[in-house]
Amino acid sequence: MVENKSYTTNVVDDVWNVYPIYDWNVEDDWTYFSKFGKKYNTLYDRMYQAGMTINQMRIDEPFGDTQRQGLWLYQIVEPKMWAKMCVRVAGANTGALYSKERGNVLGNDKLKLPKGHTWQSFANLLLDTMPEKTAEHYRNKIAVYLKWFRSRGYPNGIPDEADYKLETTGKVPAWRRICKSLLRNDYWCRGLHFSPTKSTAYDKYMNLMKRRREKWQIYPKNEGVLNGNSNNL
Repeated sequence: MVENKSYTTNVVDDVWNVYPIYDWNVEDDWTYFSKFGKKYNTLYDRMYQAGMTINQMRIDEPFGDTQRQGLWLYQIVEPKMWAKMCVRVAGANTGALYSKERGNVLGNDKLKLPKGHTWQSFANLLLDTMPEKTAEHYRNKIAVYLKWFRSRGYPNGIPDEADYKLETTGKVPAWRRICKSLLRNDYWCRGLHFSPTKSTAYDKYMNLMKRRREKWQIYPKNEGVLNGNSNNL
């Protein structure tokens, strides 16, 4: 660094890279454009008119985990483009309607248990609505999760729910936490502390899990749901 300035980098010998706007914030950016009359994307004007603050404005591709929350904005600032997106991208309009929702729609925050269900029966209901290949993938993960806790203080099965904070940190298992992973489309079940399975070993893993589930009697073959309640696990 030159004189301890963090925006300078010595590349080699006497060659330096200097980043003069390294520590600028959004207010600095707009002050510069206004003071010197620089051109900018006029979409920002429409975002401002739609009620967004300068800190909320962002022009980006629309279908990332964060960006999906701004799908509703396309209808306002780019209605013609939004119409094309709805035709081309399945579920775009549904995403715009529900991307700001929390709870059971995206599996965020606290979930609400549907009337007439336990968390275990709700998990099995969610599995039954999935394509069979996807459901089998999740059943394998859930089977390992249940088996792991059998020998770690839960020989009669995990609880339907527990203290929310303990569930969130993974200190206590619960069927509610399984439901959260399913609702979030957490394919590799990172929320249950799994790591992704390497693609080269996945077929072997699936065959191994079929044999293990039969032995453990957790989602055995030809049974789409667990028999009995969690106390029978």
